[in-house]
Amino acid sequence: MKNRSIYRCMYPISFLYGMGIRLRNYLYNKQILKSKSYPIPIICIGNLSVGGTGKTPMVEYLIRQMQAKYRLAVISRGYKRRSKGLVVAHQDDSANQIGDEPRQILYNFPEVMMVLDGNRRRAIEYILSLPKEEQPEVILLDDGFQHRRVLPSLCILLTEWSRPFIKDKLLPVGELRESADGALRADCIILTRCPEDASPIEIRIMERTLSLYPHQELLFSRTSSGELTPLFTEEAIPLKQENFPKEAIAIAGIAHPQHFFDEVNKRFTIAQTLHYPDHHHFTERDIDIFSAALHEHPNAILVVTQKDAVRLIDRREKLPYPLKNRLYYIPIETVFSQEDAMKLEKIVEKTIRQVNRNSSSH
Repeated sequence: MKNRSIYRCMYPISFLYGMGIRLRNYLYNKQILKSKSYPIPIICIGNLSVGGTGKTPMVEYLIRQMQAKYRLAVISRGYKRRSKGLVVAHQDDSANQIGDEPRQILYNFPEVMMVLDGNRRRAIEYILSLPKEEQPEVILLDDGFQHRRVLPSLCILLTEWSRPFIKDKLLPVGELRESADGALRADCIILTRCPEDASPIEIRIMERTLSLYPHQELLFSRTSSGELTPLFTEEAIPLKQENFPKEAIAIAGIAHPQHFFDEVNKRFTIAQTLHYPDHHHFTERDIDIFSAALHEHPNAILVVTQKDAVRLIDRREKLPYPLKNRLYYIPIETVFSQEDAMKLEKIVEKTIRQVNRNSSSH
């Protein structure tokens, strides 16, 4: 009863929040507040909700597809980082210093330029100030959908198959940062974490539910989980060992962990699950909890998400040997059907050509 009363109290807050967001968007739409475009291709990857739609795997997908052809930069706010202002991040920076998502991207793609700044305009202008031979050719703007001071060349909006934005509500009642009308700004909407066995009828229902505008392309992606990988290769139990543990303690510090827990459950008998808030910095107390869980389940290993793995790698010196011996993660990738992968590639290439053509004519 008490929870229901609190929930009802949230509606007026949600209404006022929505009014503020609508006013802000109106001022940008009418160009009373100005959005700035730049003479470099800027691909924005974002969402309407708070967390959990697969932005980082999508950024990594684009890097994977584009890095052989273009010099790339990623601009990120670096959520919950300790550093302040504009920072050019490097592979050996810790998750505490630069944030877990930039750390993960640099761990997987150390050659990519990573610029951190809450002020995306300043970050772009820094990149454009570099000597021509050092300048990236394409910028990926991570989580930039609500950053309207920058006008991207291409806007990619992500929404999860099981939680599409059209069925959500504004904060704090739901998880939307802005109303579903904001989707109008997207050039391309990508449904993430789609089931592999989605039927043509389910896909058509989803297309109708989202009510796309004529200028928008709808694509479908799913998450592919990779091989179990040790965090500390030299100390871990070898994966091919004959009596490798069949139990797992699943640990997740992400917004919506159920997909991860389900994946662990496909591979192991889950002895225990531990869920932490998104972007959680693991403390010594957390490490003690992991050790206690392992003591309670001595025949288990600890399996974490890749985002959690980069935070724990930074704490290597604080981890006791029994944990390092049994810590593993499951990497994930965004994948598309061949048809949708080709569609996305064409959209991206067309955008880059158009921006470069316009820039060279000025």
